Amino acid sequence: MAAMLLCAASPAWALELQNQNFSDDEIFSAVVNRFKKPLLHRFNPAAEGERKPLLVLGPALKFGKKMQSQSFTHLTQQELVEQQQAVFILIEKSGRDAERNTLYVEYDILSNASYGVLKVYPKDGVLVAESHDSYRSSSGARATYGKLYKGVACRDNTEMAYRWNYYERNGASGRCPEAMFTEFTD
Repeated sequence: MAAMLLCAASPAWALELQNQNFSDDEIFSAVVNRFKKPLLHRFNPAAEGERKPLLVLGPALKFGKKMQSQSFTHLTQQELVEQQQAVFILIEKSGRDAERNTLYVEYDILSNASYGVLKVYPKDGVLVAESHDSYRSSSGARATYGKLYKGVACRDNTEMAYRWNYYERNGASGRCPEAMFTEFTD
């Protein structure tokens, strides 16, 4: 699958599928809405309030500016790590088929160890996202968390601190088990 460059510089439309134009917000809202339930999970059992799902783009997708959406919050990888977020969807790359009918989107949701490829296409004028390939891998999720958080000091009461404790069977604690995120290198 060839990597496709979506560009947020043009707010009017970013992608043409089946002779219809769709904005970045419409494209990524369809993707995020496909996984809304796992993207709203919180590792902190005391977390309150509504929050939008978090969307992070991999280095293969370049954007001129951050997307604004009612469906999700767009974070850079740097912002994600600074905030020590654990529940998000990472979009690695995307590409259209030769007929320009379908967009294939590679995704990774580390918090539930799922990854795969979504097929996004227009149906009755609205974008629909359905699984094309889907997999589960806790070791793959740990490896990707490790790439993001390698050399980063853990901060108490962040989603990542709660996540770490959750996997250490101490889910109610937001205290970092160690100073640095070492769970991915052990």
